[in-house]
Amino acid sequence: MLKFYTAKYESIFMYSAVKNQRVIKKIIEQILNKKYNEFIILNPNIIKDNIHNIGQKLDLLIKADDEYINVELNSKYNKYIKERNLLYVFKLCLDKSEKDKQTLKGCVRQININFGRKSKGIEDIAVVNLTENKKLTTKIEIKNLNVDFYIKKYYNNYKLTKEEELYAMLGLELEELKKLSERNDIVKEFKESVEEANKDELVVKWFTPEQEREMRENYIKSEAEEKGMKKGKKEGIIEGRKAGKLEGLLQTAKNMLEANMNIETVSKLTGLSVKKIKDMLL
Repeated sequence: MLKFYTAKYESIFMYSAVKNQRVIKKIIEQILNKKYNEFIILNPNIIKDNIHNIGQKLDLLIKADDEYINVELNSKYNKYIKERNLLYVFKLCLDKSEKDKQTLKGCVRQININFGRKSKGIEDIAVVNLTENKKLTTKIEIKNLNVDFYIKKYYNNYKLTKEEELYAMLGLELEELKKLSERNDIVKEFKESVEEANKDELVVKWFTPEQEREMRENYIKSEAEEKGMKKGKKEGIIEGRKAGKLEGLLQTAKNMLEANMNIETVSKLTGLSVKKIKDMLL
């Protein structure tokens, strides 16, 4: 019997999301607790364009009414993921603001669909000013969906709600997916998309889980090496900072500067003073 690849694998997830947009729309609306009229995947050719470039591009970029939504699938959670995801949402927010030459209309939201993260189901992540301990902006919203939490509940025979079933289905094997689909129409539609993806040679034959893992590991390694090559005082300042939240914030600011964001924008988004950011550059 051929191996069944679940939506934990990025190629299967992308194929299924693009093939049946009603399912991904339902999941997103549940996570954000919001209904959308307009819902357009802006990168519908994502399978062909992105199949050999895992780690290089967003999984899904969606226009929903007057908002933009990033959806990132993280098959294997690690310490690099959080920084990368923050950069994605900051960059999208800035790109849209600069393009419109005005304050961004609506909101930029990011949904991180995580496997391997040991935490409860859905987490809210805010961009905060650490000094004043308050939210910096209402233009950015980040949600973590931790799929393993719901899979564990399913296999431990907890009674899941209809909403929770849609989260668990992302990582269920075929037989369990079939059982769940018998009582949930959205799960049934999803199961059909995943089965179709498993029969597509482009998705499975040329993009095995082993290749996906190798590409992700190479990408993470190259990122770490690039950071390690930063010389002199820049690296020294980051490494010399006090461990904890401030160090993480400074590292995020550094990455934003390396992504060619200007100092004033970095200051606004991180809550760090312009002087502190300039000191980091010395």
